[in-house]
Amino acid sequence: MVKNHVHIIKMGGTIEFIDPAYDAFNKKLLKLDATIDSYLQNLIQPHFNFSTEIVVEKDSRDITDEDRKKLSDAIVSTPHENIIITHGTFTMQQTAQFLEQQAIANKKIILTGSMAPIIGFAASDAGFNLGFAIASLSSIKPGVYLSMNGGIFESSEVEKNIELLRFE
Repeated sequence: MVKNHVHIIKMGGTIEFIDPAYDAFNKKLLKLDATIDSYLQNLIQPHFNFSTEIVVEKDSRDITDEDRKKLSDAIVSTPHENIIITHGTFTMQQTAQFLEQQAIANKKIILTGSMAPIIGFAASDAGFNLGFAIASLSSIKPGVYLSMNGGIFESSEVEKNIELLRFE
């Protein structure tokens, strides 16, 4: 197990969503590589390595407690201590609260997401949110947190402000 290893568990949500665009010149649908894997592999010499795992690929409004149990099982079974969970923003707080009830020991767990996909939108918050979550792993104690908009929060102290498109 590498000390600077980040294990990213994917639950779906906007962060990796891409709506295929039509290329009129070549008359075909385009699909950008809008994955976190691709985004992180293009970073220039980061001070960590990473692995990814998909548990579900759903809009967070469709995530069930059965999905959350699969997530909990994935967290417990990985040997890695630093875990980022990418998740849709609508029910991110509920998933964090579910994980807190599982009493997962000795793991730093941060849920993050975005209001726009990681690739294809100039104004996306995805890269910033992902980077901030990864950087925050070095300064938190084991537990479950949410990270959005440059903040790190416990699940009980944050809410999604739909009007301002931010967590506060």
